[in-house]
Amino acid sequence: MATDAPRPRPPQESIQATLGRKALGLALAFGLTLLGLFGLQAVHTLLDRPNAAVVATIPDVLAIWREEESSALLWAFLLIITPPLALIPSAFGVRHRQALPLASARTRWAIVALSAVLVAAGVGVGGVFGRAEVAVATPVGVSWLKDGKVREYWSWGAATTIAAGCAKGEKAGEFALNYDVTFPTGREARLVRTSEKLSDLVPRLAVVDQRLRASAVPRFVTVEAGCLEHYGRVLAPAERATLGALLER
Repeated sequence: MATDAPRPRPPQESIQATLGRKALGLALAFGLTLLGLFGLQAVHTLLDRPNAAVVATIPDVLAIWREEESSALLWAFLLIITPPLALIPSAFGVRHRQALPLASARTRWAIVALSAVLVAAGVGVGGVFGRAEVAVATPVGVSWLKDGKVREYWSWGAATTIAAGCAKGEKAGEFALNYDVTFPTGREARLVRTSEKLSDLVPRLAVVDQRLRASAVPRFVTVEAGCLEHYGRVLAPAERATLGALLER
């Protein structure tokens, strides 16, 4: 009676081959991830050029900020980061005591190709749907730009509410300053977020604030102890007084 012959075992890898395979897997995983992130940044830089060209023509800019498409960027980052870092290390046997058996060479490269396609898709999603709008505030009003075109514009006279505050931050000794103006569509002009160039911004913002007060725009203000003193350290006495006036009801 014939008996089944034992199947030949695959040849064992040498230590050098094992280390080389794992190193290649790590290099491919992190390389694809970094390539995707740099690619997304390059696409955004390229697509921001029309906005930058328009901003360069606007005189007397009061403040500039970006409004990101957060949901599209989330999907972009998931597609760029997750496939390479989750699939490639397992395929190349990088993880210690992994549940799945080591994939064949053909399967490993198929997984690398699939990860590359998903990373490219992430760059495409972030580039097409994740483009930020650039908002520009001037003493006259606020414009929101996308692809070098004005998507929305409001003069200060159309403002519906003002939310201003100087409050403690999340960490001890930190403070947060804001002056936000809302318009009928729900858009917000975020005029103050950091202390950068605050000495230049405060007197110019006071001119806008006077117009808003003259229009009797509803105002909601919160000021916590120590906050004005904190920001006042970098301001001249007249500018400290102007900042305090901005944060009065």
